[in-house]
Amino acid sequence: MNTKLFTRSEKANENYLTKIIRIDNVRPHPDPKVTRLDITTILGNDIIVGRGSIEIGDIVVYCPCESTLNMEFLRENNQFRDIAMNKVHDKNETGFFENKGRVKAINLQKIISTGFVFPINWLKIWQPNLDLRNIADYVDIAFDTVNDQLFSKKYVIHQTRQPNLGTSKNVRRNNRLKRFDKLIENQFSFHYDTARLADNMFKIDPDDIVSITTKYHGTSLIVSDVLVNRNLKWPEMLLQFFGARIVANEYDVLYSSRGVIKNRYINKDVGSGFYSVDVWTAAGERLKPFLEKGMTIYAEICGFLPGSDKYIQKNHDYKCKSGEFEIYVYRITYTNQDGIVFEFSAKQVQNWCKERNIRPVKELYYGKAKDVYPELSIEEHWHTNFVDKLSKDKNRFYMEVNSPDCFNDVPHEGIVIRNDSTGAPALKLKTKSHFLMETIELDNGEADIESIEEVNADTEE
Repeated sequence: MNTKLFTRSEKANENYLTKIIRIDNVRPHPDPKVTRLDITTILGNDIIVGRGSIEIGDIVVYCPCESTLNMEFLRENNQFRDIAMNKVHDKNETGFFENKGRVKAINLQKIISTGFVFPINWLKIWQPNLDLRNIADYVDIAFDTVNDQLFSKKYVIHQTRQPNLGTSKNVRRNNRLKRFDKLIENQFSFHYDTARLADNMFKIDPDDIVSITTKYHGTSLIVSDVLVNRNLKWPEMLLQFFGARIVANEYDVLYSSRGVIKNRYINKDVGSGFYSVDVWTAAGERLKPFLEKGMTIYAEICGFLPGSDKYIQKNHDYKCKSGEFEIYVYRITYTNQDGIVFEFSAKQVQNWCKERNIRPVKELYYGKAKDVYPELSIEEHWHTNFVDKLSKDKNRFYMEVNSPDCFNDVPHEGIVIRNDSTGAPALKLKTKSHFLMETIELDNGEADIESIEEVNADTEE
């Protein structure tokens, strides 16, 4: 196998990787009046395709929703809606891509399509020298680079100032931490990027104990009481210079969004960010009294900006009154003085919060994974069938219905599943209706607030 053919770049985002797929299902559109469209389901995503364009057993390329594809690839395959951008200027040979090359969620005759598939030979039209004779060896390979050329990446709205995006998001976050003299290495950690369940279902076995909780559409909060460097006074620094033992660190509380520390005495250049007020510090003050030394709380802030009628996320009120917000805790860690991190289990997070009258994320299920749907055979495609059942479960997990946690009619974002048997990072399953809502917002130029936060912080590096 040519290991350089399909690879991941340093800045690859796991949730927006392209994948080689062997088709194992195709069905007609459920509306009998729709005679020109078929549906295939890939990694829990329904994909609309032309009638007869793919068959079971075909090897295709799958691109997830809200990824953006190589412009030259789209041009060579005449996939732009604007014929002037295609290689062949023929109105009968056009695709549906706009000028950004973005894979959108689209609603076609009441079926929400959240992805794009195309025949493997389209890659050869783009790069004629590609050797695809052994393509079957690459089935299930995820990548963002083809033959050293970037093929796909996460779509983001263009910003006026562009950071250096040559490194991954996690690397850039850690680089920002190193800029602050007050921080001690390995004491404070940002939250990891939650991967998609459908891509990682193999990490859950039927007998594993899992927690399934509501995924909230707000903004991330981190409140951490960890060791930091003290601001030494000049006499102390002088004594330290001559060899005296001076206590150089202390425990202090940090407030952070998903990727930007907010404390003024640490990050002097960071203001209120996307919002007109610093909602993270306001929320952090609520949790500060419950912190113990070494503890970090990860939570979601939902509702309204404090003292404002502006939503934290458009129309998502989470049954808060105007000017109020709620905090939902989803993760807790403890870091000792040596920088060793101890992770609370999902059940420990629930119990810790309830004992202190703090809201944890809503627990929808806790127990063995196989007992969520006991009717499924654990011997026959259990992982695939499990994700399929979850993605359609309206009664227990509110998939593809309006959020039961909001007064306003907004789509339920989805669920998060944690494996308490292994302690592996949490995985997410978002609803197709929420993907469609996000697509519409991006079309309207409404960027993801946390992406903007991180882009603005990266420009300061």
